[in-house]
Amino acid sequence: MAYRQQQKERPSRLRPPQIDPLDSVGLVSKGDQSLLNHKTQEDYFHTITTRYHALVGASEGQAQDKDGFITGLASLSLNQNAPLATSAPMAAQISASSPGMPPIIMAMRKLREAIVASSRVDDFAKTVYIFIVRTTILLGHPESYHPALLHLIRCIHSTRPLSKEDETEFVGYYMLDLACRQQDLADAFRVQNIYDHRSGRIGMILTALVHGNWVLFGKAKVAGNVYEKRLMEWAGVRMTDHVVRCLGKSYLSVSKAYVERCTGMPWERLKESRKLLWTCEGQTVVIKQTKKP
Repeated sequence: MAYRQQQKERPSRLRPPQIDPLDSVGLVSKGDQSLLNHKTQEDYFHTITTRYHALVGASEGQAQDKDGFITGLASLSLNQNAPLATSAPMAAQISASSPGMPPIIMAMRKLREAIVASSRVDDFAKTVYIFIVRTTILLGHPESYHPALLHLIRCIHSTRPLSKEDETEFVGYYMLDLACRQQDLADAFRVQNIYDHRSGRIGMILTALVHGNWVLFGKAKVAGNVYEKRLMEWAGVRMTDHVVRCLGKSYLSVSKAYVERCTGMPWERLKESRKLLWTCEGQTVVIKQTKKP
């Protein structure tokens, strides 16, 4: 009996399972109602932002802020009126598939569903959606930023109006997503008329896409903020293909530096990615061989 009593009092050698705080709740659409409580939503959002900024900080130490991409991520603030980052990322150091990022993206979806299911349209909901839109645009994850943009503009804005600056910013992102990723220029202009959007930079981008004006497109990309640059990357491949066609129809030969400046790509990578039959002789790219008499 004494031995059995001792066995009961001895602590278990099995450690309790460690549960990720982000996985402690499920999707509302799957029946989990844990996040319907407003206080729980706020605590969960704090967990998301803490994990996110910790991940960004670790990546910043590894990548040393190459091309300003991490600067754009770190500049995200819970303050709705925080200034936008203006650095231009050309090579993403963090993406939606980066280690540690998928659980954060899933947690953002859980919180979005909970806010919608609880019919919450207060300042907290506005802050959450602004954070999610800006973050996932930089991560290049349209499955997250597109529905968040629609809810922010159509639902939250109608109850808790955004400032004029924020309205211009997020309607502009919606227009760019329509024009660059979805290739729906007509809908982009429709949204521009509905919201009376007056941003010369966004208008410049739409005009460039309509006319295939790659020079204007490049100027607009240089002038845009970090979020606009990320959205414009969806149209980058199409615009580069257009530049190649224009060069092929206009020149017999052209300088290598000019080709690289027009396409924004090194010559070797351009030739390999586009399977070009052009040849490079020194610093000159020969597009069409002339027939010798």
